Amino acid sequence: MKEKNAAMQKSEGLLESDKMVTALIIVGFTGILFVLLGYLIWKKQKINLLHDYHYDKVSEEDKEAFCALSGKGVLTIGLSLLITAAIIGITDSPWSFIVFAIGFVMGMRMVIMAGNRYNR
Repeated sequence: MKEKNAAMQKSEGLLESDKMVTALIIVGFTGILFVLLGYLIWKKQKINLLHDYHYDKVSEEDKEAFCALSGKGVLTIGLSLLITAAIIGITDSPWSFIVFAIGFVMGMRMVIMAGNRYNR
């Protein structure tokens, strides 16, 4: 009976670590995607990566500033996801969500500011 309980606990531990590895992979790849998108919007001025109603009223002279602020916002979200993935991989802690939440709020604030400032 003790051997059976020990085997069950061992298999539950494996399942838990598999969940963390899956979370690490998903969050990490999503972070890489957001960093790449942020870079393309910011440095390469790929404004069309955003939905058209986010930039349809941005003038040509404001396009560079709009792309810089929006791209940095998306990049911030991506970096917070990558840091969250690293924390998940190292500590297995649910507190990593706080890093993502702070980064997400900061990044969204930048994207919204860009829209309010330049898309009028």
